[in-house]
Amino acid sequence: MSVINWASGMVKGLWTVVVGMRITMRHMLQPTVTMHYPDEKWVMPATFRGFLKVDMDACIVCDLCMKACPVDCITIEWERQAGKSGKVATRFEIDYQKCMYCGLCSEPCPTAAIWHTHEYENASYNRVAQVIDWVHPENKVTNPNAKAKTEKPAAKPAPKPAAAAPAAGAPAAAPAAVPAGGGNDLDGNVVESGVGGKSSNPDRGPVDKVWIIPGCIVCDACEDASPDVFHVTDTTSVIKMESQPNWNKLSESIADAAAACPVNVIKYEIKK
Repeated sequence: MSVINWASGMVKGLWTVVVGMRITMRHMLQPTVTMHYPDEKWVMPATFRGFLKVDMDACIVCDLCMKACPVDCITIEWERQAGKSGKVATRFEIDYQKCMYCGLCSEPCPTAAIWHTHEYENASYNRVAQVIDWVHPENKVTNPNAKAKTEKPAAKPAPKPAAAAPAAGAPAAAPAAVPAGGGNDLDGNVVESGVGGKSSNPDRGPVDKVWIIPGCIVCDACEDASPDVFHVTDTTSVIKMESQPNWNKLSESIADAAAACPVNVIKYEIKK
């Protein structure tokens, strides 16, 4: 029995060698699959969400990304500077120790200023390197898919003071703007400023009524698109009622301002 067991073990051992060599020979005839990282790297798919970057030239400082972030890893500070339109970011900091690469910050960005790259190597020897302020010149990057930000050469003019009450017998002036936070339109919706209308109409045509509903994020997009009609303050946007006689001529710019608004608070009605 011992001779039979020995012979059986020898046959099984030789057979396992044959099976192993057969697998080896089969793979020797195929292309290599080993990736020599880091000299070689996989090509990431188009939808891969990697390292976040911010194109500050395209950023309009609307704060939508910071508000959308579920882990509060984005910190934005801004100010207004003479000679420049809109808000100017003084700090745009991302803490990559907290970031979970969910994409919720890049989706609402109206100019695609913040986006996920295909980079995934973010290791460092200390925590300081994990916090990047994209306002600093050494961190400047450009997103080729970002929308260009329109810059105006001069600072925004201050809103004109309200006109004095007309004398007795004088013709009635144009209706005044509803003060911020007060008044309703014809549908009963709260209106921050402007003249209420029945509904918003995305079609192009002579504009008869313009109004703004609550929710302005003070991004200056409306004033950049139609500076004759809209003025953005530190807290909200208002309509320059002195421009009302020219709304017919400014219809295209009003429609552009409504389309440019990232939170859709600008409404207008087409003259019938």
